Amino acid sequence: MTDAPREAERVAVSGATSPGAPGSSPDPIEPGPRGVAGERGMATAAPPWVMTGPPPPPPRRFSMIGSFLILLAGVFLGTTCATCSVPGGDGPFGDQGPRVGVVEVLGTIEGSRETVEALAEFSSDAQIEAVVLRVDSPGGSVGPSQEIYEAVRRTASVKPVVASMGSVAASGGYWISLGADEIFANPGTLTGSIGVIVQMPDLTGIAELLRFDMRTYKSGPLKDLGNPLRPSNPEDDAIFQALVDDIYAQFVELTGARRGLDETSVRAVADGRIVSGRNAQAAGLIDGLGGLETAARRALALARDTGTATTTLSSEAPLLVYPPQDLPPLREFLGVSISRAVREGVSTGVDRGLRRFESRTVEVR
Repeated sequence: MTDAPREAERVAVSGATSPGAPGSSPDPIEPGPRGVAGERGMATAAPPWVMTGPPPPPPRRFSMIGSFLILLAGVFLGTTCATCSVPGGDGPFGDQGPRVGVVEVLGTIEGSRETVEALAEFSSDAQIEAVVLRVDSPGGSVGPSQEIYEAVRRTASVKPVVASMGSVAASGGYWISLGADEIFANPGTLTGSIGVIVQMPDLTGIAELLRFDMRTYKSGPLKDLGNPLRPSNPEDDAIFQALVDDIYAQFVELTGARRGLDETSVRAVADGRIVSGRNAQAAGLIDGLGGLETAARRALALARDTGTATTTLSSEAPLLVYPPQDLPPLREFLGVSISRAVREGVSTGVDRGLRRFESRTVEVR
């Protein structure tokens, strides 16, 4: 009794593995040609044309460290090129000739830090023979204009500075130009506008129309001077006018002192009007007519005449050297680059996924 199941098990195994055994299906395996499996057989040897070695290595790719080093090299190269930009020369790495630093003041004057720093850098650079202050500004705030003027005067005490006016150099743009040793402008440059203006809006009518009321708590009667939500009074007007008159007097006095004009001559053109470069020269407000290159050549000539040149100056065209451009810190640069790459990668992946989904959509009609 105990051996019957074992005997049945041996019979079952024997029938499953031996062809022709009782209860088995006589299905012999038909071999294919030269080691190739038939319909139901398995190959015993690979054909000679099949590679049996290890798979080829994947194509080489840049590692993360290599990509990072390349990125750093690009940042360094960009910084180097930014600090040695020399338009008009033979190139930043093989230039020859006298160098003239160019400090640009473009647009409305609202601050002075970048301009003051650039002037100080050129002032201490022994390779810079002279400096051109390139002004293309309609003016701006009084305080920054005065700070730039003082910085120009400090630089002019070390090496020649010539102002070159672009399309517009009016009001505060003319104020900062007064700090240069000489001023050049194009015949059609708009300059002058010697004057001061303060504007305050009056919104009391709009506030009444909207039934809007502003409650003001102040430590003194003039603390809310210029509040547009209350009508001005004669005391307010007197204070603002005195402020304007004081700054205007400073402007007129500075113009006369720097241009060698008496007060009457200055006030004749200091009523706020703008004048062309040609009329400005006739009025004694500028020294000559010409563009940026003319101003640079004149700056080099002043360096020769005053003996401040540190090298032997030739008659070659001056090399115009600009301050280095401000680059973001490396951490910020990498952060922005990585963030941008992630956004672009996610966007590309989503776009590809949508296109695949749309291509596989079954249209039901």
